[in-house]
Amino acid sequence: MSSLCFYVSSITNAMRGKSILEQNGIRAFIIRSSDETVQNGCGYCLLVTSEYELAERLLRSTGMRIRDKQIKNDGP
Repeated sequence: MSSLCFYVSSITNAMRGKSILEQNGIRAFIIRSSDETVQNGCGYCLLVTSEYELAERLLRSTGMRIRDKQIKNDGP
């Protein structure tokens, strides 16, 4: 199973984004990233396991800046 991680600019934006997504029926998790290749971020991302395109549209429609996004493979 794979997930998509949206890197945001602050922990505050991560918390706000999680709330927005969950209000719209998309389950989201805030995780601390160990990926050092992401530039200009706070080191937190919103992890989404489904409806990636809708999640991105919702976040961007609120003015949230997504600094990067990466697929995370959870399974073997």
